[in-house]
Order: sequence, then structure tokens, then C-alpha cells
Amino acid sequence: MAKGVRIVGCDYDSHAVHFGVLEKEVLYAFRYHSYVGQPSLELLDGIETCLRSIPKPVSLVVIETPIYIQNPRTSFALSRVYLLVELACQKLNLTTVSLGSSRWKKLGLGYARLNKGRVFERMKERFGDIISDSHYADCAGMCLAGQRLVEGSDGSDTVQP
Repeated sequence: MAKGVRIVGCDYDSHAVHFGVLEKEVLYAFRYHSYVGQPSLELLDGIETCLRSIPKPVSLVVIETPIYIQNPRTSFALSRVYLLVELACQKLNLTTVSLGSSRWKKLGLGYARLNKGRVFERMKERFGDIISDSHYADCAGMCLAGQRLVEGSDGSDTVQP
């Protein structure tokens, strides 16, 4: 990774926003705990506070695009968190890219169809105990995808799992 490049990966669910930060092949991770029904401005403030805690400069924030599932309430909640992360990044003048799970897996891990267990195994092997759950594994994978984007690789080469 080029000197001074700092990539942030962001994964979220209805209870927390997870961040991974990759710099010089070292990853650190943290989360902001939220709760269902938390007012949007309060959640935005918490996300913004987390992003402010990351040393500058940040080259890119990779955010997983929301998934839409059968439960519309959950789909709405995930979309809301996604939009608030985007808004917090805009307020802090951070460059973002939104990637679906198959796209960041292809860019960051070389194979678009890895399941959660396989992503977790690969990221645990690479980054060690900082990868304590699947959300941090996803953040790490998004950081690797962001690294490829910043370095100019489009991920068109194929690497088998």
C-alpha cells in the first residue's frame, strides 16, 4: 500500500455500525452501537464522531450498499443507516464509494461469491485477532477493495478462493 493511504471499510446492521481502518497493511477496527428507534440525528452524530476519531488523511471510505430483504422494516432500517453513514462522510469531506458485497469481495478478496464463513477465515488469517466477528471481516475486505481502487486496479483479474 502506498505511503499515507488510509482506507476505511464500513459495515452495519440494525444494532451497530462497524468500521475497519487499513493503513500500511495494519488493520484496526471499532464499532458504534446503535439501537432500533434511535433518532436519526443522534445516530448521525455518533457515526460522525467515530469517523472524526480516525487519523487524517483518509483516502477512501468503502460502504457496503444496503441489501433489501423480505422484511421491509429491516430493509428500511439498513437503508437509513447507510444514508446516515454517507451523510456523515459528506459532512467531513470524506470520499466514499458504495459497493455491493459481490463487488467488494471480487476487488478485495479476488472472488465475488465467498460466503461469510470463508470471508471470516481469510480475514482472520490475514489480520489476526482483530477480526473477532463477520462484521469486522467484511470491513477488512472492504478496506482491501478500497486499497485496490485507490491504487488503480479494477479487479478484473481472477483469483480463486
